[in-house]
Amino acid sequence: MIKKLTLSALLLMGAFAMNAQTVILNVMNPSTIAGLYDHTNQGDGSGWGLANLLNPADAVLDTLVMMDDGDTNTNNSYGYNFPNSYCGCDSVGVMNSSVDFSGKIVLISRGSCQFGLKAYLAQLRGAVGVIIYNAFLDSDPSGGLTNMSGGDYGMDVTIPVAFVANGTGQTLKAQVDAGTPVVAFLGAKVGAFSNDLAMTSDKVLSPPQAARPQLISADSNMYKVPLGFWMRNDGSSNQTSAFASAEVTYNGNSVYSNTTNTFGLNIGDSSYISFPPFAQTAYPNGEYVFTYTVGISGGTDDFPADNVISYTVRVNDNIFSYARVDADFQPIDNNSVRPSSFSYWAPALHFYHSDASEMTLDGVKFAAYMTNGDSITGRAVDIAVYEWDDFFFGLNDPGISTSTLSNNPILLESFMFMDEYQDTAVTHMFASPIPMANYQRYVVAVVSANTDMYINFSRDPAYTFNDQQSTAQPVDLLMVDGTWSENGWDGYVPTIQLIMGPNNISVDETNVEIKPFPVPASHILNVPMVNMVNEGSLRVYDMAGTLVLSQDELQKDGNVLKVDVSSLPSATYVFHIQSVDGRESTFNVVVGR
Repeated sequence: MIKKLTLSALLLMGAFAMNAQTVILNVMNPSTIAGLYDHTNQGDGSGWGLANLLNPADAVLDTLVMMDDGDTNTNNSYGYNFPNSYCGCDSVGVMNSSVDFSGKIVLISRGSCQFGLKAYLAQLRGAVGVIIYNAFLDSDPSGGLTNMSGGDYGMDVTIPVAFVANGTGQTLKAQVDAGTPVVAFLGAKVGAFSNDLAMTSDKVLSPPQAARPQLISADSNMYKVPLGFWMRNDGSSNQTSAFASAEVTYNGNSVYSNTTNTFGLNIGDSSYISFPPFAQTAYPNGEYVFTYTVGISGGTDDFPADNVISYTVRVNDNIFSYARVDADFQPIDNNSVRPSSFSYWAPALHFYHSDASEMTLDGVKFAAYMTNGDSITGRAVDIAVYEWDDFFFGLNDPGISTSTLSNNPILLESFMFMDEYQDTAVTHMFASPIPMANYQRYVVAVVSANTDMYINFSRDPAYTFNDQQSTAQPVDLLMVDGTWSENGWDGYVPTIQLIMGPNNISVDETNVEIKPFPVPASHILNVPMVNMVNEGSLRVYDMAGTLVLSQDELQKDGNVLKVDVSSLPSATYVFHIQSVDGRESTFNVVVGR
């Protein structure tokens, strides 16, 4: 787990190369710890003479052993005690170690000497790869991942070397110490195995939220999930019997299942697999698990770690979350993040729904973490709710803007931590619930000026592929010192949750608020009409009450009514729109040139 990150603000999404080579660290066995692990320094540090790990021929697939150089001293440089022999810095001890390093991947602790020396000594004893784990605990400011410099011996190292966090190292070490064979793969995966179909989360459509209230999930009109993904042939053999499937279970019972016929997929090729959307007449509260699978009919995939991807959605009474949550609606992930420099900043969620008027926004849940073991008790943040009034069709609209977010929020309240609730979701209920409006964009932010406080984020799901779709809506936003980015941090989603309730506040549903653009208008005025039907009439009056323009049919371009005002003199006009279903809207527009 990446505990803390100081990220440069306003990162841009990178382009995706369909068959781009990736260096991975994957534990193959035992199954209890199998899977991909975050790592660095597969040749990306300075001063290394490493093999070209982008070449599958330089990958390693071997058993792990623990470094033991015979040093009998104790290392207490990292806030806890451990045998110095794990560091692999005694050259004589390594050469005479009772551990057989030949043909093995050696697990070594950070500490006492240069990274390059550790790897070089292991290489001299016949190691085919090295994994160095951080001696600093994940909770320490120096914990997590780092790029290693090769130092004096790095250029002599020609075997693969990876660096992992302390938690990962301890996970691997516990299995090795217990005598359990741990088999790991380190290197470029594409082409390393004969039969290897694959998919990755950055090219998979995930459900749009991980938790959503029943009030906006009543039926397929309110909730429909597009399904699809890109699958690849990463192996060194052509495949003639590939297949793909999508399944959805509700509380463990299958409610949707689709499997393709078998098809061919040549070496290095990719294919987009599209499934019918998941749509139900009703969505009772419970756990919905979406699972994608790729495989070889009648055959075995040599690298099954990337054959299955699953997402869990919890339909419930009142919690809305993009980040995944457990059955008690606690965030599953606690990646603590803040910008590298700021005076104040805010992660924020975007909410937008055609039936939002069914609900009120009652409060938020979020989690934070302090550095250096500092207390969080007594620390304060602000909770701000904005109406985002810039008009755009989706995340990929070139006209997307955050200009209105510099305006005053419709709610600004302070929250103070009353106890040591670090990495634990805390709840702030608003003084008064906020009635929500259909098609209104809301941005809910946690604003912090604490330089030693990190707000918690998740990386699963990251919504990377969702964001590339033409209908994509913003998920989260990022504000640093008053400047907003509608893309947030690429790959990270705040674990902020919105608390919602049923809207029992009486409203006049015949009156519809419409916000036209641009204002002032010079030629074409765009009138968003997402909650009104086509049939109806438009009447435009000057300020003296004289009718100056009319349309008896509302001809929309998508959800926008386009009105030609080029014939009107520069002035302020009153627009009145009435649709045949009884809904109406009256608003003023300035025409100016």
